[in-house]
Amino acid sequence: MSYPIKLQCIKRKSGWRQFYLPIPAALAEALDCQEGESWSWTVRDRKHLCLLRQRDPLPSHPKRS
Repeated sequence: MSYPIKLQCIKRKSGWRQFYLPIPAALAEALDCQEGESWSWTVRDRKHLCLLRQRDPLPSHPKRS
């Protein structure tokens, strides 16, 4: 399944531009993303961007025995 997103750009008065790729809520929930998490990225080629979570999140739901 694919979730299309659009690249967003914020242009600062200084001329600096910042680009953002919003993550759809369904993907964030599936990955158990938390606000403030650190991620890194690597460009494989012009079509592939690899994201890496810096730390595994703590389980949000404890396992029941």
